[in-house]
Amino acid sequence: MTASPNRGLALTVGAILAIWGILGFFFAGEGGHAFFGNEGGYLWGVFLVNPALCLVWTLLAAAMLIGGLGTTIGSRNLNLLAGVVLLVLALYGLLFMNTSANVFALNAVDNGFNAIVGFVLLLTALAADRENLRALRADRDDLDALRAEAAHG
Repeated sequence: MTASPNRGLALTVGAILAIWGILGFFFAGEGGHAFFGNEGGYLWGVFLVNPALCLVWTLLAAAMLIGGLGTTIGSRNLNLLAGVVLLVLALYGLLFMNTSANVFALNAVDNGFNAIVGFVLLLTALAADRENLRALRADRDDLDALRAEAAHG
């Protein structure tokens, strides 16, 4: 569908996060766990989920899917932002995993998933599409120069 690694990755990660987030809501409610709480249900027997974590994943999924259908620059910026959010979530989970402050009910598998996906998003946003972005910026600069020339001439 697209020649841009950032757009392709945004769509792929968006689909994965949508599956995790939406399915997670069904398992997060098992046992009447709090929206923000350090306990939750298990998705596929390994991911510990509560409604707050599922909401974060679902919101990121929606943004990623919309961004992946947009421009290369937009999907790059979204990958950068989502990567940072997931890395911060992984770091939060590592710091507060076995405490009452773990309001997203993160376990080691969640932390690993968030860290790996966040790192891949961040790396792709920073390293991929450099030629595409240069070409897009050059086209924009050429268009700006033509507009300025037309306004003065």
